[in-house]
Amino acid sequence: MKLERRKIPPEIFTGSMADVTFLLIIYFMVTMAFSATKGLDFAVPKEDTAQVQLEREEAVEVKVTPQGTYLVDGRPLALSQFADYLKGKIVPGKLVDGKPVIEKPVILRPDPQAPYGAMMDAFDELRQVKDKLGLARELNISLPTQREIENLWGALGAL
Repeated sequence: MKLERRKIPPEIFTGSMADVTFLLIIYFMVTMAFSATKGLDFAVPKEDTAQVQLEREEAVEVKVTPQGTYLVDGRPLALSQFADYLKGKIVPGKLVDGKPVIEKPVILRPDPQAPYGAMMDAFDELRQVKDKLGLARELNISLPTQREIENLWGALGAL
């Protein structure tokens, strides 16, 4: 007995195509609403053509020379003399929790040719000043990068 095969006519199913088209229409309608908003509206300050005057903040500058010696505010000092020198920078009459305070920042500027160990010794000595002098808080030690030195201090005319 031979069974008769049922032949299915070829066709492209387009049922899901209508769904996809409908979703694309909704997508473009929603995203068009976003493109109507072109960023935030804010006021930009007007350009000031006057020269900005930068003032050099008083700070304690510790330079490390290529020979590994130290210049503190231009004076040669040994590591052991750092605390005594900084004792003079204590703000008179200002106490925090009954302890004195040094508010001036300390800028550590090693020469590019200075030995790494000399820079680290200076940094360690400056970090110990709090305990040696009994300060209320740590010193504000800054170690600027070469680019910061060239940009900021060059603008101040300090280089």
